[in-house]
Amino acid sequence: MANAFRVSGRRAGLRFDAEHGVATEALLFLGELDPEAIGPSLEHATHYEPTPVDEFERLLAHVPFPLEGASFVDLGSGMGRVVLLAARRPFKQVIGVEISPALHEIARDNLTAYGRSRLRCRDVRLVRRDAAAAAFPPGDLVVYLYNPFRAPVLERVVTRLAGREAGALAVIYHTPLERAAFEASGAFELVAEEPFGIVYRRTAYCAVSPPSMTNSAPVT
Repeated sequence: MANAFRVSGRRAGLRFDAEHGVATEALLFLGELDPEAIGPSLEHATHYEPTPVDEFERLLAHVPFPLEGASFVDLGSGMGRVVLLAARRPFKQVIGVEISPALHEIARDNLTAYGRSRLRCRDVRLVRRDAAAAAFPPGDLVVYLYNPFRAPVLERVVTRLAGREAGALAVIYHTPLERAAFEASGAFELVAEEPFGIVYRRTAYCAVSPPSMTNSAPVT
């Protein structure tokens, strides 16, 4: 059944691409794509594979606070499918963070092809940056991860998330191979679990001093 579900998800992804004139359905290994541009962070990066559309929708439905007025950040946003899916909801801001220049450029093209006028979120940004150095917008926040990197990077991300001083915080983690990083932090509790992913919410505050993402400009 799991294999059949994955095949079905791929077909839905191809249909999504065809309907919207974008290209998000692919399986790519960053070490074969643009390793020199990624640099040392390649050691902890995983491959690119798009989130099945239905699986994203099912996980997003578990977020335990209203999406309207919240920000959404996809860490390891790849070709931008989840950014597009999230931007169809009434988020205040949607940000995709991707370390690969090649994937980042494809995501930019996909955002242009999809058309901003068709998106409910009016502030959609694509940022080329290492997720380990990324901070997050203030206020209510949903963070999305599709197993983008291994524990050494994820632990740094978890520390930054645990250190946010204000606003509700939910983390959607598809294929949660490194979930121990969240559970060991003591700052998160499980909200929901699906066969393909989990949703956490932050329950405790841990003081840190994260860098700012405020210099990320909207994509033009």
